[in-house]
Amino acid sequence: MKVKGAIVSVSQNYSSHQPKTQTQIVAKIFGRWGRKYQQQLYAVGTTLIVTTQAMPAQAFGLFNPTQIALTCMFNSAGATGNAIVNALPGVINAAITVLLFIYFVSSGVKVANAIGDGQEITQVIQQPVGIFFVVLILFIVQSVLFAGVTEAC
Repeated sequence: MKVKGAIVSVSQNYSSHQPKTQTQIVAKIFGRWGRKYQQQLYAVGTTLIVTTQAMPAQAFGLFNPTQIALTCMFNSAGATGNAIVNALPGVINAAITVLLFIYFVSSGVKVANAIGDGQEITQVIQQPVGIFFVVLILFIVQSVLFAGVTEAC
């Protein structure tokens, strides 16, 4: 006799049937550690990025040459004395850097957990790798475009 409407639970995790490899054990430890301290990593990384952006001598960022070019553009005669417009390039650079930092930390934790669980990671790693290459291309292009731009405009 068949029971209609029965709920069947099927697990997609086949790693419980197979012994875990050394790589899976280490990845699982990193995944748990990353998940446990993820918010603290975000807070420390964001604080460091924003703090160093506030100090012009220490300023970095993935798009620093673009920030310098935007600063030159925004510091025209019309924006003199407008603190919001003058600070906008630094805010944009810091925001993009923080967002990318948070994205890559969360992706790294997700990949470590997937490896630790014995999952196929091709789908999990595909988007972060694509984003990495897009950021790399943007970094190279903006470095070439704004190579001669200095803070003296």
